[in-house]
Amino acid sequence: MKKLFAALLMTIFTSPVFAVDYGALAGSIDKKKAAESVDKDKAKNAYKDGKVDYKQAYDSVDKKKATDSVDKGKAAKALGACR
Repeated sequence: MKKLFAALLMTIFTSPVFAVDYGALAGSIDKKKAAESVDKDKAKNAYKDGKVDYKQAYDSVDKKKATDSVDKGKAAKALGACR
């Protein structure tokens, strides 16, 4: 069983799916535009009494603006090894 588990881990972690350039991926995001896509009041209200209302947090993001904050060409290049 241990050998099977080890073989499975080796297969997963040597897969090209994990060959992502995370620095380039982060660089593909316009941080100012991404920040502007969040309604800060709604986001703040999603956290109460030490708990997060994930639906409310999700709804605090303008999905169109968030999508527009990503340079899709740069992101695709950073994720190129995933294809």
